[in-house]
Amino acid sequence: MAAAAQREHEAFGAQTLDAEGRMVDAGSSEAEDGRVSRFAPAPWQRVLGYWDAVDQPRVKLPSLVRFGALRPADRTLLLEALNQASASRLMGLGVGPDQGLDAAELHAMATAVNRVAVIDTPWSAAFISWLARQAGLGADEFVFSEAHVDYAGAAWKAGADEAAGRPTRFALRACDLARTPPRVGDLVCQTRGARSTLDSFAKIGTVLATRPTGGAALPMHCDVVTAADARGFDAVGGNVLQSVTLRRLDFAPGMRTLDPSYLPEGCAADAAGCIDRHMSRQPWSLLLQWR
Repeated sequence: MAAAAQREHEAFGAQTLDAEGRMVDAGSSEAEDGRVSRFAPAPWQRVLGYWDAVDQPRVKLPSLVRFGALRPADRTLLLEALNQASASRLMGLGVGPDQGLDAAELHAMATAVNRVAVIDTPWSAAFISWLARQAGLGADEFVFSEAHVDYAGAAWKAGADEAAGRPTRFALRACDLARTPPRVGDLVCQTRGARSTLDSFAKIGTVLATRPTGGAALPMHCDVVTAADARGFDAVGGNVLQSVTLRRLDFAPGMRTLDPSYLPEGCAADAAGCIDRHMSRQPWSLLLQWR
């Protein structure tokens, strides 16, 4: 997973946050059409490809196309409607040859719909699912989901099974990030939004221990650790500032665990001796460790 994450980070222009959570290198945005080479996929096409890794039993993801209405449109239905308006189909219905969309127009409009769906549908968990596929994991080893909480919950259960001596094939176990040194390939996770109060291993565990896969929403974000040394570690995540972004996270002095100043309650940002971590100041609490 780490090697694939590094490749995608480079393909997106190597956007980087330093150890204080400040952007020091800007990369490509998810919506851009610029390419590093003639035959390389554009950033929006790379994101669309990440969704192929997600198990999609019902709705083809990404599905959201927002246009100012109360409810977004569905990408699949819009693409079907465009195909209904193609010149070749309309000619078959007896409409004149100058009516309908020709092949180039149809391709352009379908591309626009797909790009909007890429922008409007959060894709950070799809990115992690894609990395897991690249690592060769199977369905009994990882939950390929559009929600981080699904594979985090499976890792929690795997850890419980492991502790109880029960067999499990899941590739990851859930650990307390405050106590466990991250290793290359591990995932570091946080809750987001209204659920950011689940800011400790114990608190998030109360949800993960009982929530079924595909259950109630729990906004989360996870990055994959791509490098670690005596001072800290690098982690790469998708849909971070609309790109694949690497962030540096420091260890506490003399320790191999995350510096508490990254946590919302770690220290007051304006207090003497407190380092302001800016965009990396998040409720980091969960480490998903390779078993």
